[in-house]
Amino acid sequence: MWVMHEHNCPEQLVIKINAVYLTVLTAYKIDHLITETGISCL
Repeated sequence: MWVMHEHNCPEQLVIKINAVYLTVLTAYKIDHLITETGISCL
């Protein structure tokens, strides 16, 4: 809908990229933590 508006606002794109990056990073850390805990429990 607001393609032109977002195209004129690179800040919005940066915020979206940072949000996605943080989500992936958090998911990776949680997954790694669960794996480490699972190994130590066994």
